[in-house]
Amino acid sequence: MTETPTVQAPAARYIDALLSRTLDMHGSDLHLAAGKPPWVSRHGVIMPMEGITNVFSGPQLVSMFKQMVAATEWSRYMANKRLDFSYSIPQSRFRVHFAVSGGQPMAVFRTIPNEVPDYDDLGLPPGVKDLIHLESGIIPFVGVTGSGKSSSLAALIKLAKNAYSKKIITIENPVEFKHADGKSLIIQREIGPDVDSFALGIEDAMREAPDIIVVGEMRDPETMMAAITAATSGHLVLTTIHAESTADVPTRILDSMPESRVADVRAQLSRSLRAAVYQKLLPKKGGEGRVLAAEVMMMNSAIANMIRQNDLEGIASQLMVKSSGSIPFEVSLVNLVADGIVNESAAIRAELTPGSYMRQKAAGRR
Repeated sequence: MTETPTVQAPAARYIDALLSRTLDMHGSDLHLAAGKPPWVSRHGVIMPMEGITNVFSGPQLVSMFKQMVAATEWSRYMANKRLDFSYSIPQSRFRVHFAVSGGQPMAVFRTIPNEVPDYDDLGLPPGVKDLIHLESGIIPFVGVTGSGKSSSLAALIKLAKNAYSKKIITIENPVEFKHADGKSLIIQREIGPDVDSFALGIEDAMREAPDIIVVGEMRDPETMMAAITAATSGHLVLTTIHAESTADVPTRILDSMPESRVADVRAQLSRSLRAAVYQKLLPKKGGEGRVLAAEVMMMNSAIANMIRQNDLEGIASQLMVKSSGSIPFEVSLVNLVADGIVNESAAIRAELTPGSYMRQKAAGRR
């Protein structure tokens, strides 16, 4: 993308007005792209912004975007064609992603609530909150963008900081929820301004005497290896990863590794993985709002052996073992339908494998 020299001043103030209107629409995301009017995501559905027909040109978006960031950040955006940062207006904060499409600027603004969510308001299974009592290990939260993973991590940090006197270090891109100290000391570091990468942030954290390390996202081998090493070194690591399900987490991690490291990482993962949580937001019955459906894989000796012996295909079957404390995703779907919260059609669309919802429905709720 080449920068236009024209800088006019509707700029950040106009962005603020668009963000305010997004909040008024109860939107979660504002989408801006050259040659298009603003679009808003609301309850998982994207639509044109009500009452706004302005079509923004590339130079207009450059003018708006440039006034939102420091000169060093703008230079990084121009060089890398991408930039992640946080931005605030009086009503809310936003996670902002600048990118390029067709050589022109584009952006997505994701709403970050001012208040850190309470665990009990999220709809996660009760047993997930007990994971903060662990002394070490790695716990990935799994799901697509917009599935509420960041809110879940923030809620667990809130529980931990009020329950224990610990040091909690977060490494985020960008910092989303801002945490005040409770009984715990909380240090929040941002990729870019504070540290160059997640992997380096984890390496730094291990020299800073933390009890809990929160890694915003594991998306490259270096970050995955650093996080697993931290977990096997006596730290509790909470993180997020993109995978198809909880059972897919070991495969996702091991497939990302260079061949020379696979055996070592497999052994470390079999010792350090404590649980995995997959989550997805479904439309509520009636259409107003969304509700969380979750799958929980609790680690047991059988799963550890499967990882160690590279028998990953059998992991999904372990979720069905009731005594393990695991919860298959389809059980969550069946329960939400039975409780009248979600339409069955929505549950079927969300199932992880074809026919799995109906099979679980026939087996009954659990």
